[in-house]
Amino acid sequence: MFQFINNSLHDFCGCFKHLKTWQWFVVLIVGFMIRNTFRGVTSVVSSLNLQPEKYHTLLHFFRSTGYQVRDLYNRWIKIAIKSVTIMQIDGLVVLLGDHIKISKEGLRMPWIQKLHQDSQNSGKPSFIEGHIFGQVSMVITNGKTSRSLPLVTQMQASPPRIKGTKKPDGDTLVTQMVNLVYEAAKSIGKPVVVALDAYFSSEPAWSAADRAVTETGGRMVEIVTRAQSNTVAYNIPEPLRAKKRGRPQIYGNKIVLRSLFSDMSKFEQTNMALYGKPAKVRYLCLDLIWKPVKKLVRFVLVETSSGRCVLMSTSLMLSPIDIIAVYAMRFKIETSFAEQKNDMGSFMYHFWTKALPKRKKWKKAELPTVPILQKKVESAKQAMESFVCLCTIATGLLSIIAFSHSSDIWKCYPGWVRTLRSTVPTIAITRMALAHHYHSYGLLDRLLHLPVFAIIKSRMRQVEFLYEDVA
Repeated sequence: MFQFINNSLHDFCGCFKHLKTWQWFVVLIVGFMIRNTFRGVTSVVSSLNLQPEKYHTLLHFFRSTGYQVRDLYNRWIKIAIKSVTIMQIDGLVVLLGDHIKISKEGLRMPWIQKLHQDSQNSGKPSFIEGHIFGQVSMVITNGKTSRSLPLVTQMQASPPRIKGTKKPDGDTLVTQMVNLVYEAAKSIGKPVVVALDAYFSSEPAWSAADRAVTETGGRMVEIVTRAQSNTVAYNIPEPLRAKKRGRPQIYGNKIVLRSLFSDMSKFEQTNMALYGKPAKVRYLCLDLIWKPVKKLVRFVLVETSSGRCVLMSTSLMLSPIDIIAVYAMRFKIETSFAEQKNDMGSFMYHFWTKALPKRKKWKKAELPTVPILQKKVESAKQAMESFVCLCTIATGLLSIIAFSHSSDIWKCYPGWVRTLRSTVPTIAITRMALAHHYHSYGLLDRLLHLPVFAIIKSRMRQVEFLYEDVA
């Protein structure tokens, strides 16, 4: 597994303008993979036993102009595709997309905005101040177990409204997410189908998917999402037998989709695996005209032991079974968010700049107008995106190691798990096992033939006790 880490990180070398910048990238990625605390760069210095004077150099890396975050994500996607088996349905690569809102209260931190979050958790407030990130993940599998592998995480923001109207002045969060999926699809090089939640069942998402095409006009992005509870659709109008005055009828009879559950005689029944368990599923597939997009949309009404829902898809070629299977995988990205947030500390950053005036609570920050100060604000924003990017790559590497080297991880794991749900270890177990094995006696000296670990060895401190005078 250390050979895999070396080979993967070596593939990133071409993304950097200078060799030293890539070397510090290597140090940070390995540090994020084995650290046991989330104190930013301090935890990396501590976990790798680095020289204390390297702290400010590591901190400067996140604001460096020697690389582009987009290039790192593109290279990471190509590495991930060739390193693990990915889930595909009907020739489409299965992707997952969603937003995560991170609470931040820095008074000089850029891009902080007031956010509303709907949750059944009483511990979450309705409104917070912070950042919102859109993430696209890929579903990886070993035939028995499947999980979400993060590909790209992007800081996003709701656009301001055009003065005097309610129309947004720019791309909405829905459009930004579909565009992010399109960028990931181009890096993958194959058409994709993405599972999104009910927030994306809107006309802007369908329009953005229609614009995501190849040079020859082929579709690159198909969407599977859950319809809103009040969604209605229309039958295709019957052709006119004789010419009449006026415009031809565009919509047929109106159908309230939820009302169709009252008559289950037309539903088909099948057995399939949902959320890792066998389940009986009853479904009804209908191709109806959806008024927001003024064209046919495939609706699938689903009833399981968990309840009822209405799914919808931009593709009329996907079978209802495939649509149900794709949407059932959507929740895996929520589990991935929890791992990145709690087990990896991917969003525990704190970058700020004095170029930004102090923001008052619950008010938007006043952006500077001087070009030099604006550049510093953009540098702080880049630092936050770079931090999340490196943590996303580190999380992805740990996920691949968990699938491809599961037996080695269990041999190195020093802890105990009461309930073993899967033979594939979690991110937390993989990180702890990797850190325990990395710090075992003499291991690093045996890895010096690998360039990545030779880079770390050259930056380690020689002093055994830093605080001997204090003690």
